[in-house]
Amino acid sequence: MSLSPGPLTPHGEGFSTWHAYDPACKAELWSTCFTSPQGTVLFDPINWPKDSPLPASPIHIVRTNGNHDRSCVELAARTKGQIATKAPAFTALPLPGAGEAEAAYFHPATQTLVIGDALINLAPHGLMLLPEKYCTDPALLRRSLRRLLDLPVRRIFFAHGDPILQDGHQRIQKLFP
Repeated sequence: MSLSPGPLTPHGEGFSTWHAYDPACKAELWSTCFTSPQGTVLFDPINWPKDSPLPASPIHIVRTNGNHDRSCVELAARTKGQIATKAPAFTALPLPGAGEAEAAYFHPATQTLVIGDALINLAPHGLMLLPEKYCTDPALLRRSLRRLLDLPVRRIFFAHGDPILQDGHQRIQKLFP
């Protein structure tokens, strides 16, 4: 994957994002970085922004689903990072019904959710469920996503779309009238 993302955008509490348009899939691809004294977690990374210093070690590279290889292998090699299914300080939440191996990751200390394709937040539509044509089982995905309402989600970072930086729980709740 050879994209030219813009610089890292800091969002506070250790979270940053970067993104680029991918003409091959005709979508904006977003990646999330979480840094703490214990190391760095990169979620669904695309090419690292060229004008940004590489993240601090140890580095865990996490795909939110089986389709998000993106630049995982390349970044693991460049940073001596480890591709993992678990992220330190995050709770993995499987989301069956979306794509292959779809999961969200919740960081309780900051009430932050990082999610792959199950929810997207793209203009002009805003927050929405993954369109049914991309789901393995749309009804199961809706049941899976309802479990997110049990969490005190304040912020949401996406693999596709602008982050939601406040009122995340209320925004998810509106999807399930």
